[in-house]
Amino acid sequence: MAIASAQQHTCQLIGEGGRYFSSLLSDLHVELVSNWAQQAGFTVQDATERDVGIFQHTRAIVLSTNLGVACFPKALPKDAPQWKENRVIADHHASLWQKVEWFSPLWITRGAANKLLMDVEHRSKDEAISLFNYHTSTLYTLSFQAVCIAQLIPSARSLSDFASIAREAYLAFYAGHRASSIAALIPVIEGAFKRISNATSNLSMPDQIDRIIDEACMRAAYLHFEGMWVPREYLTIDYLFGQDERIFTFETFRRWLKDAFFRNTGDYDGATWLNRHLFAHGASTEWQNSANFWRLIVALATLGVIESWHDGSDRVSLLFPEMSDDSKLLWQQAILQGQAQMAVKLLEEKIYQSHGRTVPLMPTDDGATLRKARLKDECIKDLVRPLRDAGWSITVGEPDDQALSMQIVATSGNSKLRIALLYSCATDNKRYQELAQNCDAILYVGAPYHQDQYAYGINVHVGPVAAWQPPKAPPP
Repeated sequence: MAIASAQQHTCQLIGEGGRYFSSLLSDLHVELVSNWAQQAGFTVQDATERDVGIFQHTRAIVLSTNLGVACFPKALPKDAPQWKENRVIADHHASLWQKVEWFSPLWITRGAANKLLMDVEHRSKDEAISLFNYHTSTLYTLSFQAVCIAQLIPSARSLSDFASIAREAYLAFYAGHRASSIAALIPVIEGAFKRISNATSNLSMPDQIDRIIDEACMRAAYLHFEGMWVPREYLTIDYLFGQDERIFTFETFRRWLKDAFFRNTGDYDGATWLNRHLFAHGASTEWQNSANFWRLIVALATLGVIESWHDGSDRVSLLFPEMSDDSKLLWQQAILQGQAQMAVKLLEEKIYQSHGRTVPLMPTDDGATLRKARLKDECIKDLVRPLRDAGWSITVGEPDDQALSMQIVATSGNSKLRIALLYSCATDNKRYQELAQNCDAILYVGAPYHQDQYAYGINVHVGPVAAWQPPKAPPP
């Protein structure tokens, strides 16, 4: 029988709740509930005591009658010890998701999610965000994002028109246009909410969020109790927050939207800077953090799930789908864009370096990663190998934070040779002066570029690394 009909008739059975809640619920038993039903004129088909609930269980009397099925929990809401324990755990986990400005994720194993939470639990907010970005970079991979974009987002009514934008943003992101890709997706979340709301889209955004997520949670609540009638006190988000994983996800998603993404500009105090108002009003540029791209992709796919639960369409599943051919092609397209971008980056570096300069930094890329890779490669090829061929033992240091220089120490017995390798000849004279104090030679990658304008006042050898011949190592 339909839920609404079962509710109507079961309310008669329990006398609008008075008889049920006036009883000592721990003493509630099958015969007592059956007697209520018979006194009310119902035909009792079955009555059992069992656990109900898809995730965490609630002990209850389940009564089947000619007019529907009802569930009578044997403990008052919030009084059961197991409920209290579940709620404490849920509240703690929710606070950790809030700390990293996120929500309990769908499509990620519980083990992976718990490992993330354990890592961030005792960290500062900034450290927690950094660890979150590390963990999610291994979870929200290129292929995962491709499935979200090619299969989940187009399935949602509110998001289908934005699917091509998400696809283009994905390809552009891995082609190097990261800030533009993030900027393209931020407004889509608000637009999708307005589409879900339809006639009530004139409500404020917080009210739209509440209405949509409340309805999604209500549907999940009824399914938690197998579609049976249950006193409304047990259907609340407050009661089910620690009992049902779907409601926990929906509610933490609501908190992320209201406490972070849609938080008013002056009230936002987060560390990801993924905030619609900061972006729209140009109050900050920190939203351009690369990790915010996959946050947006996953948030949009999650919104598709919530829409499906809000309207009962089931168009976006809680189960992550197998990768389709379209997703595989999109994924391969992104890899190709990344490979092409690497070739372009190397060419750009070569052109700028020939003019003694580094490529200007981008909002989401300061170029240090590529410079570090190239500096290390040139160090091994043009410095370490010749030194070893000359009989030296080599210790190679790490490039500095901006990958503008690194140092190498060559030893042979009691003899020691200290060498600095610069990324470019056109390095500030102050750095030359500092390195000259403890180095025997200062070398640089690439050709000379107005060397006398930069390396003046230096009493050690300065020149291109490719043209330098190391001295023979003295006998040990």
